[in-house]
Amino acid sequence: MHPVLAAIAICTVFTNVQGQAIAGTGPGVALSQALVGLNNSLGGRLAVGTPWAKPCFSSFNGVPQKPDAAACSFVQQNYFDVHIPRSEAFGGYSASQYETCMATGDECLLNWENATDTTAFAPPADCRQGSVPPYYIDVQGSNDVIKAMNFARNTGMTLVVKNTGHDFQGRSSAPNSLALWMLHMKSMSKSTDFVPEGCKTKGVTAITIGAGVQFDDLYAFADQNGLEIVGGTDQTVGAAGGYLQGGGHSSITPSAGMAADRALQFKIVTTDGSVRIANTCQNSDLFFALRGGGGGTFGVVMEATVLASPRRTYQIASITWPINDDVALGKIIAMFVDNATALANEGWGGYLTPSSGSFVLTNPNLSLDQATKSVQSLVDLSTSLGGVSTVSTVGSFLDWFNALVNNKLTLQLDAVGLPNALTSRLIPAKNHETPASRAQLTEALMNAMNGNLFAQIHLTTPFGFKGTDGSDTSVNPIWRTSLYQVLFVNSWLPGDPLEVRQAAYAASTKAVNFLRAITPGSGAYHNEADIHEPNFQDSFWGSNYQKLLAIKHKYDPTHLLDCWHCVGWKGANQKQFQCYI
Repeated sequence: MHPVLAAIAICTVFTNVQGQAIAGTGPGVALSQALVGLNNSLGGRLAVGTPWAKPCFSSFNGVPQKPDAAACSFVQQNYFDVHIPRSEAFGGYSASQYETCMATGDECLLNWENATDTTAFAPPADCRQGSVPPYYIDVQGSNDVIKAMNFARNTGMTLVVKNTGHDFQGRSSAPNSLALWMLHMKSMSKSTDFVPEGCKTKGVTAITIGAGVQFDDLYAFADQNGLEIVGGTDQTVGAAGGYLQGGGHSSITPSAGMAADRALQFKIVTTDGSVRIANTCQNSDLFFALRGGGGGTFGVVMEATVLASPRRTYQIASITWPINDDVALGKIIAMFVDNATALANEGWGGYLTPSSGSFVLTNPNLSLDQATKSVQSLVDLSTSLGGVSTVSTVGSFLDWFNALVNNKLTLQLDAVGLPNALTSRLIPAKNHETPASRAQLTEALMNAMNGNLFAQIHLTTPFGFKGTDGSDTSVNPIWRTSLYQVLFVNSWLPGDPLEVRQAAYAASTKAVNFLRAITPGSGAYHNEADIHEPNFQDSFWGSNYQKLLAIKHKYDPTHLLDCWHCVGWKGANQKQFQCYI
């Protein structure tokens, strides 16, 4: 049971059902009156949002509290790189800096290097609200969203949309905000003859999902029905949220397209309080925007319908080399760069991770014999360097995914539960056309990877996919002419001063600048980009931005919905963004 707003009298301190004071988040009298009215209209379901680690602390926002040992133990056991429990906690975010106010240092975090370290929360440590929304609605239907929008419009309170908290840009948190928590919208249904409403097209096999459905459940549901869908590598990501609406890249994008390519229909609440169906036959401009323009921007999506394909067999190539051997890594990177175009054209998708000495690829287009021949040069190099490489077959995408998330492969995924200062860059095919350009790129990649906490190459673009040119989506066209994405991560520890937090972002920006310098006109994936991305409009959407901005003005003319570096962003000077650095 979630804590509910229990205040009856108009006051600046609210209490939850356990009677614990929520201090330091109290609004003024007029806003207090409005919050009580909103709570009443929701039947008492307006909830109090607090940081996930709050039960460990003896003080919250300066007010003494009694720690909850059992709840604290659960948080400690699941704090670092345990995905599902964090996604199920309203106050938990995968990139934990968005639970905090980075600019002031107000935070409520454990030591991600050792969550059992009691010094992180021992008195006089104070758990601060940070950027966790102090109020939220556990959304049950469209009426909840409409009431929240009306409330935000009438009071001027910031409205944010939170699903699973898998958010590298901080778009689902904000200080002093009201959040729409979409996580429990879990409906899933299959149709073998889906026709978008208002259309007269031939029916296709599709799956309709509620806004809170996560990939872990969706992949299992699809597989049980002999199907597969395009999705990401983290089991907790909301399949209909920012992932799909932002474009959605995947290890099977090279053979099946981007997630946005396969979106068939959305049900969305726009800021005028209308519940709309968006597809190719009605509200088609909104449909275009929702296929790549970003989540939480044009309205609040309640459900989405996506194309489902028959289940396929996959070949997996696992290629390793000695860790912490820069000479070996340089040879692997050079070999990868030489082969990247062929790998993309043949439908290979996967992830190259220097810190684990691992390149894991998957391919549904080739037989086992064809796949083995395709990666033989990489296997031979791996063997010569002292690595161990294999090529094998699995029966479905779900088998590949389960092996990946259950650590049955050598792939190291980006961890959750720590500050994640991330940058990324899409690398165009043209940078691979000549020996000179490949040598230049290899040198830039090696320079960029040096000194980061984490770096990874994602072979997840639709370069070799021939099913669509993507012009009916708002995904940046650079995705279609790029071979892969490269990302870099740096971090810091709880209590580190502002200059350390800034230095982590600066280090990630420095890394990606090596690639920006040799890829003019390219861009970055706006869900996994530098929060200081230069000229973000072009980088994220390219030639689609002005059209997206016009659609934003049409469906959200007052820009009630705003988020960092989103279409129509109001700018860093807004109070909503005061915690960014």
